[in-house]
Amino acid sequence: RTAKRLARVGRDAHERSRGTGEASAFRGRGEMVFLAWSTSARASLSAAGARRDDPPRGRRHAPPPTTRSRRCRATRDEGEGSATTSACSSASAFSESSRVSLANADASRAWERFYRTHSGGDKDGLATSGPERSRKKGPSEKNPPANITAFKDRHYLRKAFSDLMPRAVRDDPSRWVDPIDPSTTRAPDETSSDHKLVLELGCGVGNSAFPLMRANLDLFVVAVDCSPTAIKCLTRNEEFDERRCRAFCADLGNTEGPLTKEKVGAERFVANESVDAVTGVFFFSALDADAFARVARECARVLKKNGLVLFRDYSKEDVKGTDTDDRSGDEINFAPGQKIDEDAYVRGDGTLAVFFDEQFVTRVFEDAGFVGRCERVTHSVTNRKLGITFERHFVQGRFVKPSCLSN
Repeated sequence: RTAKRLARVGRDAHERSRGTGEASAFRGRGEMVFLAWSTSARASLSAAGARRDDPPRGRRHAPPPTTRSRRCRATRDEGEGSATTSACSSASAFSESSRVSLANADASRAWERFYRTHSGGDKDGLATSGPERSRKKGPSEKNPPANITAFKDRHYLRKAFSDLMPRAVRDDPSRWVDPIDPSTTRAPDETSSDHKLVLELGCGVGNSAFPLMRANLDLFVVAVDCSPTAIKCLTRNEEFDERRCRAFCADLGNTEGPLTKEKVGAERFVANESVDAVTGVFFFSALDADAFARVARECARVLKKNGLVLFRDYSKEDVKGTDTDDRSGDEINFAPGQKIDEDAYVRGDGTLAVFFDEQFVTRVFEDAGFVGRCERVTHSVTNRKLGITFERHFVQGRFVKPSCLSN
């Protein structure tokens, strides 16, 4: 009876606190394949089993909470650092890299949940506030998503991605740039030397694409993201101009050649050797190692000869990837979620965060045929709420597709 009651409590706790550490779910290709019970629940089950060494014939101990998946589930007790199997005693536990892969397989669904959570709007797609917004249940056809302000516009990309900028911006990347007004701003000049076709991977709601298009009016951006809600928000932005941007939804991390005609259709696909540059800003950290390598090969396919891959992402040295701030003397947990591998976390909303070093990034792109460099960039950040100043570390790369590399 105790075991059955604990099993029922475990299921209820899972529904209430999914992704909070007490019970975490990882869904892979539509099926839940991982379930973690709290340490106390497992200890109580063990104690209950010890008191019932010789149960009556025909009676079995209650199984752990079940899910829709028929695969074996594995649990890891982070407090003790030990792995135990559940449901199938003969199967071995998933490795840490498998857990990262499972989180990567659920990336599209997790990011869609993220953007839907941070969206809301009225019938005109504009953000609402106060009691009216509190009555909204989320984006829908009658209540389309509004602009999402979870991220700030990345104006620093004018300097970081200077290869995409006109000379005036390269000389003074901090100068003010006017917003785009589709009704008055001129169309891109395809004959200009500053004209470039850019593929933006993991575009989100346009926090990278719009600052780049403002600074270079001759830029054309193909924006791709796995979240339909993010794409809707981007296309509803008042600066969105079909003359300089097209956006569509595609799952970039789980298939080979995600932007081919076979995967996204004749109207959306990106042709071989058709773009001048590929950008990814905090995109590759949402991929496991295998998906990273697949995307690097896709970059090599779509880029013209001498085309560029420009990206910025989390470094292993970043304070968000560590557990303490040594300079303050106090323990401050900056980890973005549950640690599932040496440098990988799953946030509470199910999204994956992987931290890289320069050597790993360079190796992946070199294996795909690129040449270039990756470096660590650092800047100080002051958290006024905590009263501390700490260093943020990122990896920033520039890789070139050699003219001798063929698809």
